[in-house]
Amino acid sequence: MCSKTQKGAGFMKVKTTEPGYLAKQKSKGKTYLFIKKTYREGKRVRSKSLYSFGAMPEALERLYWIRDHPERFPRKLEEKGFTLAHIYKWVLAIEVRQKENGAPFDVYI
Repeated sequence: MCSKTQKGAGFMKVKTTEPGYLAKQKSKGKTYLFIKKTYREGKRVRSKSLYSFGAMPEALERLYWIRDHPERFPRKLEEKGFTLAHIYKWVLAIEVRQKENGAPFDVYI
């Protein structure tokens, strides 16, 4: 996402970054949901797992529970800069099987 800020006579694009993104990983026939962060290390791009919701479909149930009980929002996620809005966005991505950027995100395959 880009937002525009006024600078002088023209506009300058400013890139806003999310604290992380929802990712899936298959292992031994199960699909696991993670929150990951991508970063550069020299010329290499690496990713680090910040939080795990576990295997599907229990992972989706955890997301629903967090969404329905905002007072019990995981401290670890809050410390990393995530909010309830991120939970809503991730649940929507799983339900419609598509990420916000339009990329397919099917955890049921």
